[in-house]
Amino acid sequence: MNQTRGKRFGYTALLLLLLAAGLISAFSANAQLLPLEEEGKNAAQVVKREAKTADQAEKRDDSLDNVTPDEIISRLDTDARETKNWFARERGHLLNFLIGSAVSILAGVFLTWLFRRLTRQKMDHGAHSLRWEILHVLTTPVILLLVLTSCFLFFFPVLRSLPRNLHELDMRFFYAAATLVIAWGILGLVSVMDRKIRKFAERSDNSLDNLTVSLIGNTLKIAIGVTTVLFIGQNIFQLDITALLAGAGVIGLAIALAAKDTVSNFFGTVVIIADCPFRLGDRIKTGDVNGIVTHVGMRSSKIRTENDSVYTIPNSILTNATVCKVNRSGHIKHVMDIGLTYDTTPEQMKRAMEILHEIMDNFHGPDAGGCAPRIYFSQFGPSALNIHAIIWFKTDSFDGEEALLNELNMTILTRFNEAGLNFAYPTQTVYLENLPQKNKNNSVPSHNSLK
Repeated sequence: MNQTRGKRFGYTALLLLLLAAGLISAFSANAQLLPLEEEGKNAAQVVKREAKTADQAEKRDDSLDNVTPDEIISRLDTDARETKNWFARERGHLLNFLIGSAVSILAGVFLTWLFRRLTRQKMDHGAHSLRWEILHVLTTPVILLLVLTSCFLFFFPVLRSLPRNLHELDMRFFYAAATLVIAWGILGLVSVMDRKIRKFAERSDNSLDNLTVSLIGNTLKIAIGVTTVLFIGQNIFQLDITALLAGAGVIGLAIALAAKDTVSNFFGTVVIIADCPFRLGDRIKTGDVNGIVTHVGMRSSKIRTENDSVYTIPNSILTNATVCKVNRSGHIKHVMDIGLTYDTTPEQMKRAMEILHEIMDNFHGPDAGGCAPRIYFSQFGPSALNIHAIIWFKTDSFDGEEALLNELNMTILTRFNEAGLNFAYPTQTVYLENLPQKNKNNSVPSHNSLK
């Protein structure tokens, strides 16, 4: 195993040396051109003079109408000879460029494969995963930037012999490509941090929400992309970005006015994420909808009810409606009222509350802090003495809630019957009374009552 690792690192060092040698040769080739500038006999000056002569000739011709076919043929022959002479002069530099670029690309491909495989193995073993994840996402951009720089340096001697406009254009393309590679690396770092924060948000010991993490991550990626495009356009290619932004602002205003409902729903999403009235997986009740939040999008949210129906509610409506959060950290709140008959004695009422505590306390596991059952004698109802009970089931699914509720009700019914406690039901007592009538002696007859 150690010999295999030694060979692997030996090959890596050899390729790095080859890449460094290529860079050094490119710099040395670039340095050899400097004395030729002082002598005034290098190929670049010759090409510049020829290009200047051609420009002057073009300026003297006001239009192509005065050019004869013989002159066109003569100019084409001249251009062909100049191109042939240029290739003859730059043959060595072109050969160095092709060989150096090929070696740089091959070395870059091999190093990328090697380092990504190494970092992937380290990530699978879980050793300092954050460090290796960062190295994993930066491997390709960094090596690509080195290969791009190496190819540019090999091409630089050839570039100096081209006309000035082509020289500047090639430099701009190189700077633009380098900027895109750097932006790619930054996006990779944002993705790594987004995954780490998302895992942290999934834990129950914090108030960070997945929706907030998604919004922050997507906003950063969009900002990096827009900034990169604007930087390349304005600082590298000298484009007028001000007019473009002004036009985009007018178009954005028109779109906002035409799609105001969509914009309202989008800001509703922002309000949900910022205010955090609920999280994904929470069970909420809004209006007639009682279900679990399965998705919060940029326009609407989806809520799945107990019969597996999915309701799609626009976020603008959801933010303006009353939302009741039924569950609490994996617990579902259940409220129930139990009525006993009016002939129940105070001792029986106390015994009923004790039985309910015996049943509900630590029902299917220890009660979490703040989730202990609450039981109290609530009121004298029209036909019953009511006991109000609140319990948190240790589940967040409808199936689990139904099973626990069935078990709870059966246990209460059994224990109350064993204790001789009578459940009340709606009853009504009617009293019938004869109307009083005066007889001849002005006496009032006796009342007959029926219960």
